[in-house]
Amino acid sequence: MNSIPIDASPSDAGVQPLRGVRVVEFAHWMAGPLTSGLLADWGADVVKVEPPGGEPMRTIFSKMGARAGTPNGAFTLANRGKRSVEIDIKTPEGREAFDRLLARADVLVSNLRPEALQRLDLGAAEVRERHPHLVYCTVSAYGWGGPDQDRPGYDIAAFFGRTGIAHEITTAGTAPPALLQGIGDAFTAMAAASGILAALMERQQTGRGRFVEASLMRTGMWALGGELGQQALGGHPRPPRPRETSRTPMYNSYRCADGRWFFLVGVEAKRHLPSVLRAIGRADLVEDDRFRDARTIATHSLDLIRLFDEAFGAQPLVHWARQLDAHEVWWAPVQTPADLMEDAQAQAIGAWVEVEGSKSVDAPVRFDFTARGGVRPPPATGQHTAEVLGELGFSDEQIRQLQAAASQE
Repeated sequence: MNSIPIDASPSDAGVQPLRGVRVVEFAHWMAGPLTSGLLADWGADVVKVEPPGGEPMRTIFSKMGARAGTPNGAFTLANRGKRSVEIDIKTPEGREAFDRLLARADVLVSNLRPEALQRLDLGAAEVRERHPHLVYCTVSAYGWGGPDQDRPGYDIAAFFGRTGIAHEITTAGTAPPALLQGIGDAFTAMAAASGILAALMERQQTGRGRFVEASLMRTGMWALGGELGQQALGGHPRPPRPRETSRTPMYNSYRCADGRWFFLVGVEAKRHLPSVLRAIGRADLVEDDRFRDARTIATHSLDLIRLFDEAFGAQPLVHWARQLDAHEVWWAPVQTPADLMEDAQAQAIGAWVEVEGSKSVDAPVRFDFTARGGVRPPPATGQHTAEVLGELGFSDEQIRQLQAAASQE
């Protein structure tokens, strides 16, 4: 039975549990901006401090050969609802403005490499001395300390490659797949946001902030914690076999007559197998000795996979969707991004939010079943410089000087 939502109607603001929390973002690309982007989605006032000309993620597509102005869904996801200040913190005036921002902020988020932050006098100890109230969160590739502290690394390197994830998801004997950028950044941003919220809760009791650290490497290791833990216990986790020789045919992918793929997700093989056999019209095999328990199913997995391949390959996915659901089989389609645009379940759970008339994926956590309505788009570079500096007490003349200095860079 479906539960009755508390308030399923869209709200322009949505539920904002972080309303009143002030965040300064000194970050670029994805992991750092995604971290403060989550906080903005939950109601925090996020001021994005950008260098003269703006952060590089704004123009990533043109740098890769696309036309200038190509829509950038990743930038929208990470930066919607923020305010942008364009200053050069390497100048005395810019640094004064930055420090005034930190003095009234609750959280600072950065994903510059440790060496770069220390060079800017933004190491953990220095920031804590000047702003002991501040929750200071850094997101990096490999974490602070150790020989690779300052090694450059996007998520394909530090999250997928270095941690073993790419190895463990690559079919044995094949090359690692061309993994999508940004997935490890998203996982790490969620970890960083969780750490920030924990530190803010502690600050309610102590009045003091914390240095919160999240890295692509540690997050990737945590995501693969079951496999790595098995290795630590003396086991030998192995990458998956080719699907045709998998020993778990009930937890495998299958291709339909129209070229569409789906997964069977029957983890408890013996429990789920009879439903699949009935769905494909082979109820006569329910009592077959080859498939009487999980061990014999694994032993005769090749037979079962060949049987499934032949059956599922005879009809399109729409046919099997009806059949599998009618027999209460646990399964899921392999969907394309275009499929997700029309997915009724994604719509029902409020997974999309509207930004300037287009869809953007909303944050993964929902509060009180409330879907958000329209969300402010990402700011233009420096769009709120005068507004924010005015809030900090700078005079009109000082604001003009700061803006002029930034525009000359």
